[in-house]
Amino acid sequence: MFVTKNLYQNDDAWKNTPLGHSKETIGSWGCLLTSVTMMLNGVGYEETPVTVNEKMKKAGGFQGALFIPSVLPYVWPNCAYQDMQPCETVPAPIPYINAAVAAGKPVILQVDWNKQKGLQTHFVLVKEKKGDDYVLYDPYKYSGDGPDKEVLLTTRYKYNGAKLASEISAVLWFNSYSIAPPEPPKVEKVPLPAEKYIIYAVEDDLALRAEPSVGGYLWKRMLAGTELISLEAKAQAKAKIGVQGQWLRVQEPNGDQGYVAAWFVSEQKSKPVSVSTSTPAPAPKPGGAPAPAPVPAAPVPPGALAVYPTEELSLRTQPVVSPETLIRRVPATEQLICLEPANQVIAKIGVQNQWLKVRAADKKEGHVAAWYVKYAGGSTAQASSTAPVPAAGENKVKTMVEMVSLRNQPVVSDATLIKRVPINYEFTITEPGGEAKIGANDKWIKVKDATHEGYVAAWFVSR
Repeated sequence: MFVTKNLYQNDDAWKNTPLGHSKETIGSWGCLLTSVTMMLNGVGYEETPVTVNEKMKKAGGFQGALFIPSVLPYVWPNCAYQDMQPCETVPAPIPYINAAVAAGKPVILQVDWNKQKGLQTHFVLVKEKKGDDYVLYDPYKYSGDGPDKEVLLTTRYKYNGAKLASEISAVLWFNSYSIAPPEPPKVEKVPLPAEKYIIYAVEDDLALRAEPSVGGYLWKRMLAGTELISLEAKAQAKAKIGVQGQWLRVQEPNGDQGYVAAWFVSEQKSKPVSVSTSTPAPAPKPGGAPAPAPVPAAPVPPGALAVYPTEELSLRTQPVVSPETLIRRVPATEQLICLEPANQVIAKIGVQNQWLKVRAADKKEGHVAAWYVKYAGGSTAQASSTAPVPAAGENKVKTMVEMVSLRNQPVVSDATLIKRVPINYEFTITEPGGEAKIGANDKWIKVKDATHEGYVAAWFVSR
């Protein structure tokens, strides 16, 4: 279940407010804006459609009346916008939606709000699954609507067969980095140096952090080309630019100060990467705008490890941060297959300044920053798919890598996760014949420890 407070685009408090840079109003066209506002409040913010409208205008989040969701993380860092999946001509990805909703993640759906020919777009936020339907936070208030009235998707929006798979015409996937944004640290500003030294962000998503590390509190994310003033002496700052592992203390255009990764800045202003504006046009009355769903994971070859980005990252031709090495951006939903030996991969994951050679879902090969990935699955076994059958009574296994998942079902999903355990953590096998699966790719073993019983991936455990 996703918990937030219902807001309505046609509330008297803001229904006549112009939407974005247009003459349209929030009341007539603001369903996506209002759904996003409810989503933001559910991940720890306190906003109204008016405040989100103004902040997105200031950040370049509108093209006329069209709302651009990819701008959201630049304004609200705890909001991770992942993608939009159109599904007007194919069945909606119900299993993915169900998994996200079960994990308490926000999902916004595009539906058809009336029976006229063609798609009359409207956007709604999913609250929870109920039977074969979804309970909604509907941003358009119909007569009789209120916080205590349950709104079911296929009861209200039923012009394309009254089934979830056909009524949903697009899905916007979101996530958040925590249940609520952490408390920001108290940091005193420092005066600008006498000699003004200007540098520029070379990629989108450059993080401004409170401390010089990837674990530092995230103040905001910035677009490529953002002008930054170094708060360090020019000679000192110049020596750090482009150097992995180095951090620069800077001030951004709004006066906020913090640290940026020196390997993502340059003395030259690169052409900023334009924000995608492939959002469909909003519809009149309840309607509004929208992101491909998690990319289906390919089978993991025996002997390989698979990883997911912890956030959107760059796939590069070489392990060097430069506009010339960029192949494309990889979303957090895309599985990557590591092309290096498993023991080398294990030693690199999460380690700053280490790189992994990987194969992406589109079969392209390249390098990604190892400190921005996490384990997904895979096998540390060799080509044989099963381990020798052990002697009777040998029913203990230990994890071979960090952060192995114990799950309530043998399925990789946020909804099945019980907990993660460290390397060398011991489990007891509870299923007959489970020992024969140890090291096998795509096999699961039922196990228990002192507090829980569940399933672990056989390819992450050994004797």
